[in-house]
Amino acid sequence: MKHCYTMTWTRTLTAGYLVCVTAIATAQTPERIWLQPMPPTRAESDWYPRAITIVEGAVVDFDHQQLRVIAAGDEAETIVSARRVIWIEPGAVSSEQADAIEQYESGNYANALSALPAILKQRPPVWRQQWLTMMAANAAWKTSRADIALELVSQLDRRPLPPLVIAWLPVAWKNGGQSAVVVQAAKARLQDPSLAVQLVAASWLLSSADRSEATSVLQSLATQTDRTDIARQAKCLAWRTATPPQVAASSQRWQQELMKLPMVWQVGPTVTLVDKFQSAGQDESAKRLKWSLELTPIHPHPALQD
Repeated sequence: MKHCYTMTWTRTLTAGYLVCVTAIATAQTPERIWLQPMPPTRAESDWYPRAITIVEGAVVDFDHQQLRVIAAGDEAETIVSARRVIWIEPGAVSSEQADAIEQYESGNYANALSALPAILKQRPPVWRQQWLTMMAANAAWKTSRADIALELVSQLDRRPLPPLVIAWLPVAWKNGGQSAVVVQAAKARLQDPSLAVQLVAASWLLSSADRSEATSVLQSLATQTDRTDIARQAKCLAWRTATPPQVAASSQRWQQELMKLPMVWQVGPTVTLVDKFQSAGQDESAKRLKWSLELTPIHPHPALQD
């Protein structure tokens, strides 16, 4: 049975995306995978928005390069670029894992964080362990256990991560002061060997007295040709430092840059633009982007919980 409904997304700002869900009965509860549409070929028209596809099936493997999945009703694997993976809803998880996620979504971050060791002992798939650990890093940050958050990020960054996991880095996408504990932890690891740790630490310091040092780190990260995942997010984070006149001069270019990002990386930078547009008095632009986030949260994101 096929269900179709319209969802908007920041890529078109006000245009609609058609999402088609193919539901096929299986013996086991399948994963549900949201995939960014493929760009149109030369022979295809780009006049109409392209469909975001939801595939149901079994994830064989998911890493920084590709997703391997056996779609429901198929026997052969389908290989998809990892950057097209917007979200994966697992078919079945342990009660402990489900409870930890519920605790996180309810704002009970301390409980979500404390559940991580027991969940990892259950040895869920590696990609799932990575996402759960990043969720715990966000929980640690939100409970002012910043040193734990940065250490978890450092451990994860020892191997390449799927874009979906990178999207959940505990980055401060909006302006606003951090607690003294968070600032202290960020200062201590601003020059960390892990570029992901540098990115997170710099984001925490952009509204502090150490703003200049944080900005310099972001400028350096933005030039990293071998870590484009970090470089592209560093460029977006730098938008936080813009003055109102700079926002006015750059708003169109920033929105174009936003639309060039993989969908899975768009939420955090969109939150940044909403914040900057509001503070610069560009209410209509802010409202349009905020509306797109509120009506079409294709995947959960920590920046949407603030």
